[in-house]
Amino acid sequence: MAIRPIQIWVRTAGAIRDDRKTIVALLSAADGARVRSGQRVRAFSPRSVARMNQGTVAHVSRQGQEIVATVVLAGEAVDASRYYVLEIVTENGDFLSVPNEAILESGGRPVVYVREASGSYAPRDITVGLRGELFTQVLDGVTRGEQVVTIGSFFIDAEHRLKGF
Repeated sequence: MAIRPIQIWVRTAGAIRDDRKTIVALLSAADGARVRSGQRVRAFSPRSVARMNQGTVAHVSRQGQEIVATVVLAGEAVDASRYYVLEIVTENGDFLSVPNEAILESGGRPVVYVREASGSYAPRDITVGLRGELFTQVLDGVTRGEQVVTIGSFFIDAEHRLKGF
């Protein structure tokens, strides 16, 4: 458990301009509230997901009821597609968090396995807050510095359940 930034990726689509470097996209009100100039963007054509273009948000504006983001790519887009998928990386602050892969659902509740002083692992119900792409904020149930299982938590959970029967 550590304090980490929670990132949420805003996903949208946009049209590339004739300069092959500028993409304009419409955002929902909720997404528009997260997006700011200077944020990192990954852009790719739906036809060529493997060709990732890097860029930044150059400008965000309101035009009537719509929120418009203008993205400038680091280099010229090589794919001939007119439309691109954008993933805008937004940071929401630093929070006590756990990697998403550590969280299991047990009876509809989020649970993590915490390493005890004896070296064994015990399930712990947690209360989650903001859910990001890689990490989830933890409001209650674990404390900073405790070790939680990430890789293999499913197997520890299975063993724990078998021993309980």
